[in-house]
Order: sequence, then C-alpha cells, then structure tokens
Amino acid sequence: MTQNDEYLEAQVMTASPEKLHMLVVDGAIRFAKQASQAMRGKDFEGVHEALNRSRDFVVELTGGLNDEHDAELVDKLKGLFGFVYRNLVDADLEQDTQKIADAIKILEMHRETWQMLMSKIQQENVSTVPESHNQSWDG
Repeated sequence: MTQNDEYLEAQVMTASPEKLHMLVVDGAIRFAKQASQAMRGKDFEGVHEALNRSRDFVVELTGGLNDEHDAELVDKLKGLFGFVYRNLVDADLEQDTQKIADAIKILEMHRETWQMLMSKIQQENVSTVPESHNQSWDG
C-alpha cells in the first residue's frame, strides 16, 4: 500500500458522513476528468475504464441517499445523479466529450452546493456550542 493509499484510507475511515459524500463526489469528478483527458488522447480503453470508475462513484452517491428526512429532495437528487450516470454511459458509447463535460459540470455544481451546506452546518454548530467557562476564580 502506497503512502497516498494509506492517507486516503485514513481519511475515509475517520470521515463524517458529510465528508464521505464529498469524497465520493470528488472521486466521480476525478475519474470523469481522467476519461475526458483520455478521450482527447484517443485512449479509448482508458476512457472506458475511467468512465466505469466515475459511474461507480455516481452509483454510490445514489445509493447513499436517505429519504427519511426529505423524500422530495432525495427524489430530485436521484434524478440529478441519474442524469449524470446516463451522460457517462452515453459518453462511453458515443465517444462524446460534451457528455462528459456536462456530467462534470453537474457534479461540480453539486460539490459546490454540498460544500456551502457543510460550511453552513459547521457555522450553526459553532454558534450553538455554549461559551466556555471564562470565569475568574478568586482565591
């Protein structure tokens, strides 16, 4: 196992569910970009492998959705990820870089939105933490 693999494994094993979601989104984007680069280089086997990996991450995103709290939002996200998945499949079949670009754009927009949501949650959590006891003790 390389040092990078060990670092990634440690990240995954200690990550919150929100951070895990971000890591999966990042993986989908990373492999879609690799596919796009491979397509420009006419490495069609590399395109296929990278798109397969990206699709695996998109399947993980869809499977990780929980509709307990907001079924309507989850349905919209499933539709969004379904569209991304379909574009990645079509890109592979048609050797279409625009379909990859469309999938990447949506994944990057989702990533940006997710990042803003995580920041907002973190700010809310900080504001609800009681102030530390800053009392001076007279002795």
